Amino acid sequence: MRPRRLRHALALAALAASAGIAGCSWWPSEGPSAARQDVRAGQPSAAPPSPAAGGPQPAAAPQGTPPQARPLLHLTDPAVLAELEAAGLDFGSVLTGTPRAPASLSALSRTAALASIARVLADDLRQIQRADPRSGTSIARHAHRLFDERWLSAEGARFELIGVVNRMDRRPFDASACFDASACGETRLVYRLAYAAKTPGGAAGATSAAGASVATPAPAASRLPMTASFELLAPADDALSCRRLAQAWSRAGALSGPDLVRFLTSPEGPLAPSAADRANLAQLVVNLQSVRWPSTVRPDLGGHAEYVLRAFRWDARAGRYAPLALENTPDVARLSRDPARRERLRAWLSAPENLARLDEGTALLPEEFLATKALSATPHGLARRANRPFRVLFEPRDFAGVDFGGLSRVRSPEGLLRRLDQMTCPGCHQSGSVAGFHLLGQEPPGRVHDALFTVESAHLAGDLPRRRAVVEAIARGAAPDYQVPYPERGDGARGGYGARCGLGDPSFAGWACAEGLVCSAYDAPQEDRATVGVCLPAAPEVGDPCQVGAVVPHADPHRDRAAAAQPGACPLAAVCNTSPVGFPGGMCTSSCVALPDEGVCGAIAVLDPFNRCLARGTVFTECLSRHVTPAGLRRCSSEAPCREDYVCARTSSGEGACIPPYFLFQLRVDGHAVP
Repeated sequence: MRPRRLRHALALAALAASAGIAGCSWWPSEGPSAARQDVRAGQPSAAPPSPAAGGPQPAAAPQGTPPQARPLLHLTDPAVLAELEAAGLDFGSVLTGTPRAPASLSALSRTAALASIARVLADDLRQIQRADPRSGTSIARHAHRLFDERWLSAEGARFELIGVVNRMDRRPFDASACFDASACGETRLVYRLAYAAKTPGGAAGATSAAGASVATPAPAASRLPMTASFELLAPADDALSCRRLAQAWSRAGALSGPDLVRFLTSPEGPLAPSAADRANLAQLVVNLQSVRWPSTVRPDLGGHAEYVLRAFRWDARAGRYAPLALENTPDVARLSRDPARRERLRAWLSAPENLARLDEGTALLPEEFLATKALSATPHGLARRANRPFRVLFEPRDFAGVDFGGLSRVRSPEGLLRRLDQMTCPGCHQSGSVAGFHLLGQEPPGRVHDALFTVESAHLAGDLPRRRAVVEAIARGAAPDYQVPYPERGDGARGGYGARCGLGDPSFAGWACAEGLVCSAYDAPQEDRATVGVCLPAAPEVGDPCQVGAVVPHADPHRDRAAAAQPGACPLAAVCNTSPVGFPGGMCTSSCVALPDEGVCGAIAVLDPFNRCLARGTVFTECLSRHVTPAGLRRCSSEAPCREDYVCARTSSGEGACIPPYFLFQLRVDGHAVP
């Protein structure tokens, strides 16, 4: 989600911009700011200057030797994050701007801060339920399982800090979004909804004095598919502020444990009290799985889930958080009803100066075109039109007369539309993501059931070298390269298993597959089968797709379908687990005997008895222990991610195995008993 916001002037001018989820809103003493006046309907906003165009150059380096450590780019160590929460970076304190705010959502929900956000999200959920009578919160009674809004005020629920993310690469993007302002990029605090509670049953192993089995209260703990991220702008107090901050992140990269916490929260650290103050909040962004349809309801797609994407800003005058326009995310419904406004958008996108910024990944759409809420859908990523709002609004022929000759990435109308879609909130969240997320938080070391092996998405992992280069350049006093590749595939990526690849369109001509892999059109709609595919082995292996049908897309994701496809070939002694049992695109699985190098022994749920077990209210881990079968699955890690629509889960041996995301309890909204 990327809302446009405003903040008061600081000092530095912008260079270019970067990808990521963010926007701009700087409130002096948390007071209101005047609206930006430089964007007019149908007129391109001024492009930020670049060094090549004679823009501002980096400030002279301060005295001293630059640090040699690699900068800290994202922090996910649970022990360090827990200490940071104890030091004042807990969700309630950041949300309310008040130290020692309550942690439990039952108490925090009574504050105006959380109540104002919860009201908006609850209304979003009620809209889904009104439009879809089959949706609801009960597994037993509802075919379409809705997020239970009571979690936002539950006694045992809290938002736990799962990540601190250095986004100095967002520096020019934020600056170009604001009126006469600049910052040293952003620092993001990412929280995830979690709970721990007592349930009345489901525990195994308790025995009475007479030797009879006794049902005793069991601890129920899990995370839910909802994140909330505070995006804090780092003030550029003087010409050397950004270099000092980059060097601070580099110093942090050499520390760990309590030493890291002390430095991060010290006056010189990136998380100093002045830096983490709510006055610096650009936006609070929310990603919430709102509803999930099991594969028994959508067998052709292997299931269906929707995510509500929202952004909020603190309004000090009103004493609440208010929704914001989402950066680069068009309001499809409004633009579809207003042909004149749609034509103004097409003209804006076709202007040479805006095309250049789109090519670099640095453009910001004028606010008149933007939505305040977006929906993303899984599985099948950008094959779904809900994740491609520009492809709903425009056809390639709408840009047939555009000259792409001087651009480096966007070389065709198809390339332009795909670039635009990946700069939107749904397009970004469905490009190389983990079930619609890019960061989900590390698991406790001993946890096996319902545990992720890799918590970063393929997109995040692939983008880290670019972000590192930006921070290191700023720390040296050099000019960073802020250009952003397509989120689907980073510049210089080798085209490994599951990577996106080009099928003939000039915009993706350089996207080749590594040796031994071929570029498959996979699930692409018929009209997209000459643009982007997926790198897969020529002959199926363990974990590979085996029931692939082209998606037939619709602007309404409920009307999407996959073309009928018969189960295909799998390796000798392997079988095809199909979409109707929850495997999007099908997946070849084998026994755990004599697995090839790419295989690992894991477990998959036996669908019907497993779901019946959950419907009875039994604790998830018990259902999982009773109703699974061992299987040979594809091995995975941060360096070897799963193909799209699969996540890398932790096996009992501590290795990573690719499974469908909704086989993990923590990635589905249904089945959790509200405390």
